[in-house]
Amino acid sequence: MRVKLARHTGFCAGVKRAISITEKTLEASDDAVYCLGAIIHNAQVMARLQSRNLVQVDSPAKVPAGSKLILPSHGSPHKVRSEARRRRIRLIDVMCPYVSSVHAICSRIRKAGMKVVIIGDKDHPEVRALAELAPDASIISDIGGIRHNAFCACDVGIISQTTQSREKFLAMVSGILEKNPKVRSVHIYNTICLDTSCRQEEVRDLARSVDQLLVIGSRSSANTNRLYNIGRRINRRTYLVESAASGVFNRIGRHGTVGIISGASAPDWLVQQIVRKLKEPR
Repeated sequence: MRVKLARHTGFCAGVKRAISITEKTLEASDDAVYCLGAIIHNAQVMARLQSRNLVQVDSPAKVPAGSKLILPSHGSPHKVRSEARRRRIRLIDVMCPYVSSVHAICSRIRKAGMKVVIIGDKDHPEVRALAELAPDASIISDIGGIRHNAFCACDVGIISQTTQSREKFLAMVSGILEKNPKVRSVHIYNTICLDTSCRQEEVRDLARSVDQLLVIGSRSSANTNRLYNIGRRINRRTYLVESAASGVFNRIGRHGTVGIISGASAPDWLVQQIVRKLKEPR
């Protein structure tokens, strides 16, 4: 068996920054540190942080007054900050700078009087935070959600969840234009992050050049799932692997070339664990 490792593996810059800040906060704190939901979408990384006195909560109401609360890398609603201030909670915001820039674009579109259209998964925390900035925004998750003549005589600004696929974003924009011929103007902002685009491009090339493909990351990670789906469409022997204990290794052939790529929230140490597991005698 030969292993072909993608260039884009391990944490992206935004996730790396978030974890670094979190680890330094934990090192400097004698008391428990809280986080609002998962800081990043990787169960193993979160388990490691929780073993170091990080406590995950789903609301600031569950954080003792005066404690530290880390806000996640994918963004959080602004109402959380107001509630935290009322409870004298010390906030540490590790939101990815790129996600923060998308928040700024969303606010600018709305202030310009345009209708905000968000292409993304409506239940994803990143999209929910964007929707709070533009309460009258239209969130469209798939082609079927595009309504005919929904934006008559409107100026529309279209943005995307940062981890969407480029193909889906372009297809959705085309669908909006096709079904809304009476729209006054359309302003398109490709807010898919560069790391996401690079990984998606690389997974296509990798899927075509290997016998089997492993996408490393958590099923709760949107960008990992998209990498898996892209790879699977090209190479049916594509597998999503969450850990070295995964049962998927029983289905992987012992010969040929295995490609490996990871989602942006999968750490390097996990990638190396998977590589070592592949090389073990079976």
